[in-house]
Amino acid sequence: MECITYADFCELSKPHEEYYRGRWAYFSEVIGLVNELKPSSVLELGPSLFTIVKNSDIMHKPELDRWGIPSDIQSTAYVHDATEFPWPVHDQQYDLFIALQVFEHLVDKQAEAFQEVKRIAKSAILSLPYKWNCPVDNANYPEHHMVDEDTILGWTNGEKPDQWIYIERTGESVSKGERIIGIWNFDK
Repeated sequence: MECITYADFCELSKPHEEYYRGRWAYFSEVIGLVNELKPSSVLELGPSLFTIVKNSDIMHKPELDRWGIPSDIQSTAYVHDATEFPWPVHDQQYDLFIALQVFEHLVDKQAEAFQEVKRIAKSAILSLPYKWNCPVDNANYPEHHMVDEDTILGWTNGEKPDQWIYIERTGESVSKGERIIGIWNFDK
């Protein structure tokens, strides 16, 4: 499967350029992982305006928010709230599941969602905000607040990823801190 390039990223992110500025740092890391894994099938959860893997299947919530969904979907699009179980996906249907800066928004449902990821995919890549100080107020998403390895392991029932990757903060207006990427291989 083919991933987006930096040129694709720049073109696709134009409608929300300020929001996406600096995100290439973790996108490119994930693209490198996808290229190493060489999956035949990919499901991306909540990809916003574009997918990392071109023509991957997607799952997005029924209601549209300001981030939207990819406009040129040429594959399967599951319109489904990821906090409702089971997901409308067959067991082991995908080689790879990707969720970039999405899983933390499945408030109080991350553990159940991770079990669904294990059911439907052979491996997973999750990117999350890492130790962001986001108290509850009008300027923050509180679900970003202080996510760390222990938080993530709570969501995965203690199942450690094969690898943690840490991405440095990419700018004052882009993020409130570092990001963490976990890679799990369930097909061992």
